[in-house]
Amino acid sequence: MPKSKFIVVIVLLFVFLTNHSLVSNAATFSDKITEIRKEINRDNLKDAIKLLQKVKISSENEQEQIDLLFGDIYLKINKPSKAEEFYEKSFMTSDTRIESLTFIGLAEVKLRQGQLDKAIDFAERSLVVNSDNIRPKILLALAKTRIGEKEEALDILTDLYDSQNDNAEVNLAIAGYHSLFDDNNKAIEILDKYLKSNPTSIKVMDELGNLYWLTGNKDKALELKIKVLKHHEFNKNKYQVKKIKNWILSIEPTYFDKKPITRGIKPKQSEEYEKEEVIEYDDKKQVPHYEEFDFAYNFTGSGFIVGKGKYVITNNHVIKDASRIAVRNGLGKISKASVADTSDNYDLAILKLDSPYNQKYAISSKNFEDPTEGIDVISIGYPMSGFFGNDKPVITQGIVSKVFDDKMGLFLTTTDVNSGSSGGPIFNLNGKLMGVTVATLDKKKVIKEYGNIPTAMGIAIKSNMIKEVFNYKKTLPVSKAKYDKSFIYQQMLPSVVFIAVEADTE
Repeated sequence: MPKSKFIVVIVLLFVFLTNHSLVSNAATFSDKITEIRKEINRDNLKDAIKLLQKVKISSENEQEQIDLLFGDIYLKINKPSKAEEFYEKSFMTSDTRIESLTFIGLAEVKLRQGQLDKAIDFAERSLVVNSDNIRPKILLALAKTRIGEKEEALDILTDLYDSQNDNAEVNLAIAGYHSLFDDNNKAIEILDKYLKSNPTSIKVMDELGNLYWLTGNKDKALELKIKVLKHHEFNKNKYQVKKIKNWILSIEPTYFDKKPITRGIKPKQSEEYEKEEVIEYDDKKQVPHYEEFDFAYNFTGSGFIVGKGKYVITNNHVIKDASRIAVRNGLGKISKASVADTSDNYDLAILKLDSPYNQKYAISSKNFEDPTEGIDVISIGYPMSGFFGNDKPVITQGIVSKVFDDKMGLFLTTTDVNSGSSGGPIFNLNGKLMGVTVATLDKKKVIKEYGNIPTAMGIAIKSNMIKEVFNYKKTLPVSKAKYDKSFIYQQMLPSVVFIAVEADTE
């Protein structure tokens, strides 16, 4: 063979081998990313981290993808500040897909931290990069709901549902919105309809089971939860298996002593479902591993931490007839609770915590101030179940419309009041505690006592009435500084608690 031809052959062989190697490496990296996503979806986060640490990086783009996955894992284990560090590493990327996902991750972080204005900003920036993405629109709706702009949130979700009603995340988001504001029947209707068309959707089954339990349909709830359990057992998701088993045993302690009748979805269907979850990974919310309640609650309410972190104030009617009580603050920390004292006259209760919170989260007596008519106020509470990612409180804004000068210690506000918000705090814009929300006070009794009350008015108990059940010192002078609602929400997020109650419905 002539020398020139030999050189050409060598060059062509080198080019072929190089290209083949690049394609092979790309395929290998892609395969590894797919495997890591599977482990994250299975909640096997330690295994996912081990796999991530073994991946050999050959380009800046690959490093950015790895950083995003680390961010997702830290979101799942409820370390948003650590997640933020990894998302920010991809902030200056030249890849538009990575850029959009970075903004989504940062929006998730800011939602967890209670920085709602920043969460909205990052969600909107993600949509500028890619307006077709579903996740930032859902995040935008969540942030607007929590900041009190619920009509705008519903418009976003309705538009999404009209165009994407075959998407599980969209159905869960709009059902969650309705559940949040006391319309569990509407939420059930939406998810039932979706499940009929998509009978293997595990996430939808799980949330539907929660809703059926809350609305009193125990048999249907158990039927769905067992299907979800069997899927997670097949998929080797130890975290979810333990969580759902605890849920089932809390309402049916002998359930596993007998042979369950309910059938799960077929193994092949479970495999197909998990494959689809990996393919659609970027549109899925990374659900945080908050501390879990060890019982299936059927009543909820709100409250706030006092007494150097050892106690929680709420309404008496929230915990009446409770057999079990636990609270979870806005950072995801749970403590079991017992009733320390109550006042039927003022519908107040104080709960003693088995595991006290950090005393810096307690609202001090120096921040108590009685309301005056006409001032701006915001209420913070958990309107409903805490499912569907509704694991953070929601704020509503209004004014103090009337203060009654009497022994009942009541005042009226124009803030929206929903049943799950009972017991939540009401603040002025100085960050001072004005009172305690009451959603189910006997309005007939109040109308008889005081005359007509507009139906849109919320009823609240003055903060200094708390002294009737808990001995606080006299209020100190009010600070002159004023804050916007987003700042107060962020500051009070660790202090406002979701109250889970198991009570006999009979």
